[in-house]
Amino acid sequence: MKKETFLIFSFVLMLFFSYSAFAQTMDSAAVKPFNDGLDKMQKADYKGALSDFEAALKVEKDYRIYYQLAVAEVKLNNLNEAVTYYKSTIQAKPDFEAAYNDLGNVYFSLGKYQEAIDNFQKVLDTSKDSTLQNAVKFNMSLAYTNLGQGADKVKNYKKAIGYLNKAVSYNNYDAAYLFLARDYFLLNQYDNTIKACQNALKYKKTIGEGGPYYYMGVAYSKKNDVKKAKESLEKAKADPVYKAVAETVLKSLK
Repeated sequence: MKKETFLIFSFVLMLFFSYSAFAQTMDSAAVKPFNDGLDKMQKADYKGALSDFEAALKVEKDYRIYYQLAVAEVKLNNLNEAVTYYKSTIQAKPDFEAAYNDLGNVYFSLGKYQEAIDNFQKVLDTSKDSTLQNAVKFNMSLAYTNLGQGADKVKNYKKAIGYLNKAVSYNNYDAAYLFLARDYFLLNQYDNTIKACQNALKYKKTIGEGGPYYYMGVAYSKKNDVKKAKESLEKAKADPVYKAVAETVLKSLK
């Protein structure tokens, strides 16, 4: 299975506000270091930008300053520091969807998937931007898939199925359907296994066909539908990953 790419949909606040707007709405003593920081961000001088934004913050606790501090910390890979600044941004401006989205991105990168989901949900609840919503839904799907895999590791298959069904409710993620097929099979839910395999094949993008056909085949074998089991397992054999196990099941059917 190819690794699915997490979609980073980050806002760049410097595009949203003109320098004149800052002058009108921010303490004049904070405007110069803030604008200097924006200039340095464009030049990829993130440490310099961080210093300027910190200077601006000493003058005024403005949400835009907190936000740019968070963005600079992300650029420097200081993710825990970024979390603190994003939270301060939200505290200063609770309706600022960019902060929720970017905080979700950071939590995802830290492996804190439930926290990522909670922040992405805030974006879905408030944003009217369809492009942003689609990106967030995709990331929600990946986060729930990762939670499902975590539950799989401790063999809590029912909990995993709950997470994976959440994943596919946000995006028809083929890998999530494949994991669903496996977990349904482990719980002897063969009709659900077959349905999940069919969806994995229907929306196939990052996985091969071997997995869905293998689980479909073994599910049909458990339902005593030998013909369909053999048809699926023969297709699974074409995938090197599933070739050996598919042949083993086929031998047992013969």
